[in-house]
Amino acid sequence: MGEFFLAEDDESALRVGPRSSHDFPAVPFDGTYPDDAVLRWEAELTGAESRLRDVVPMANDGFTVFAVPEPLCTALAAAGRARLGAAALAWAAAASEPDDEISPDNALDLLDRVSALARSRGENDLHLYCWYFSP
Repeated sequence: MGEFFLAEDDESALRVGPRSSHDFPAVPFDGTYPDDAVLRWEAELTGAESRLRDVVPMANDGFTVFAVPEPLCTALAAAGRARLGAAALAWAAAASEPDDEISPDNALDLLDRVSALARSRGENDLHLYCWYFSP
């Protein structure tokens, strides 16, 4: 369970999570590990892999918030449907953990919705983050 969301800064992102409501633009998801997904997307779309920057490091409670790397945000915002489709297929094929499997259709749907968030972030001077809870 989690969300990709847009926020003004790290301090705003700190207020987001499974036990709080917010009015930030967001894309909910369930059944996947977004930190692994983000690294896979970045590798597919940019050919590189950044280190994720924790805003709230994961502790024993299984909750974390991280900033989506800027090179990935730029690539997501610029990617067309075909490029997103190829990245989604590669991600779905690579997601091999029993709790992290995703169908190609669901992979493309999530990547497409996160891409739309990435495109809108520049219009509003916002940053892309993700929170998730891993029980």
